[in-house]
Amino acid sequence: MAGQSSSSAGQEARKQRPIKPLRVLVVDRELDIGSSLIGQVNGYKIEMVRVSSLAEARQHLAAFPVDMALIDEDQPDGCGVNLASELSRKVDGTLSIVVSTKPTIDSAIRAIRAGAIDFITKPVEPKELAQRLEYASQRHQIRCEQRRRLRRLRRVCKKLNQMRSDVRQQVDIICQDLVAAYQELAVQMNQVVETSEFAGMIRQELDLEQLLRKTLEYLLQKVGSTNAAIFLPVGTDEYTLGGYVNYDCTTNSAEVLLQHLADVVAPRVAERVGPVHVTDAATLEAWIGSEIALLTDNHMVAFTCWHEQEPLAVVMLFRDAVEVFDPSVVEMCESISPMLGEYLAKLIRIHHRHLDPEDDGFMWGHAA
Repeated sequence: MAGQSSSSAGQEARKQRPIKPLRVLVVDRELDIGSSLIGQVNGYKIEMVRVSSLAEARQHLAAFPVDMALIDEDQPDGCGVNLASELSRKVDGTLSIVVSTKPTIDSAIRAIRAGAIDFITKPVEPKELAQRLEYASQRHQIRCEQRRRLRRLRRVCKKLNQMRSDVRQQVDIICQDLVAAYQELAVQMNQVVETSEFAGMIRQELDLEQLLRKTLEYLLQKVGSTNAAIFLPVGTDEYTLGGYVNYDCTTNSAEVLLQHLADVVAPRVAERVGPVHVTDAATLEAWIGSEIALLTDNHMVAFTCWHEQEPLAVVMLFRDAVEVFDPSVVEMCESISPMLGEYLAKLIRIHHRHLDPEDDGFMWGHAA
């Protein structure tokens, strides 16, 4: 019942809508076409405007749109078929009917090819003209509906294009997030592989010297040619050399350099939680001092091996700035540092078993 009421209400609303006028332009020098036509055709009220030449018709069309044009073929300033052709090319879809006093098959064909929807002969009886206008109004109604559908389709297409653009942007963002997540996962997997490989090398090692040697070998294998040193704590803010690899310094120069690193740089690195990566001369001088000329134009990577908030070793890598340390080296150092700290703590516990239980002043120098 509710559905029937809604339908009846809709029909009643349509009946109460004002009837849309059908704007008709009559182009006739005698001004007699449709002079007796009144009322409405096919639900349209007729609004007729009469002009007597093509020039007047074009002037009127430039100012006022029309739905239909009744055009006499014989005009004082040209052929009415030309105006029908112009109207057929207009975007608003104005329909035209050509009227001829002396019709021929050729003139009828010419009018239809020009875009006219009908071709009738003068004099035109009001009843016949009403029938022709009714047919034309139906064509006009169909065209109007087509244009409405086309406009609606364009709006829908515009919305779809906007939605497609939004979806494409979202997909781009998701793809970027996936790439970033994949890269992050790849880094994490690489860290897992590296730490597993390093753990396999040192897992069964119980000798401090062998542990440090294998650590340096692992670093050289991963980093390439580099100066590398491991410093072990012997007291508060005091470090001694545990092991080193020297590939570009003389022995005497290396001793001076390593002692300076142990006394000055190692305690400063141990104050940092994360790795230190130095890539410019000014920052390097701030870390090691200007008196160490051997490290001019070098890059440095240094990190502390922690266990239970205690620094158990400081590792430093130096290399000429011509061959810089890749950021992956810093990531690798950050991955193995806690593991090396754990194994160093393991060795400390082993050495503590041979010391006086009351002696809590264990130092690496004693164990070495």
